[in-house]
Amino acid sequence: MGQTKGFSLLLQEQNREVAKKLGTATLCMFTLPLLAFYISLHYLFPHKEDPLMWAGGVAVLFTNVVIAGYVVSAFSEEDEEMDEREKRLQELAGTGSSSSGSGTKGGRRGGDGDEA
Repeated sequence: MGQTKGFSLLLQEQNREVAKKLGTATLCMFTLPLLAFYISLHYLFPHKEDPLMWAGGVAVLFTNVVIAGYVVSAFSEEDEEMDEREKRLQELAGTGSSSSGSGTKGGRRGGDGDEA
């Protein structure tokens, strides 16, 4: 039926930006917490009483930073469908107001303009 599923959806031209963003977030989700864990374990907290706990906390912090960054970037994308809908609504409102607005005076509806 021509339906595409899975990985092939990300390879389509209109989805390439999404695929790049998802790939970057996946790579960061895999590498940043691990790097943060081992760097903080060996360099930041080697003399603490429980360095594994501190390093784990730093890894969790980096995980949350990656998730928050992905969510913010996903919500900051422009929605092409909404833009098209808004354009259609503006076009409909523009054509509708010009035909129905002929009986108004001075941009007001329903009065003859003598009211104070």
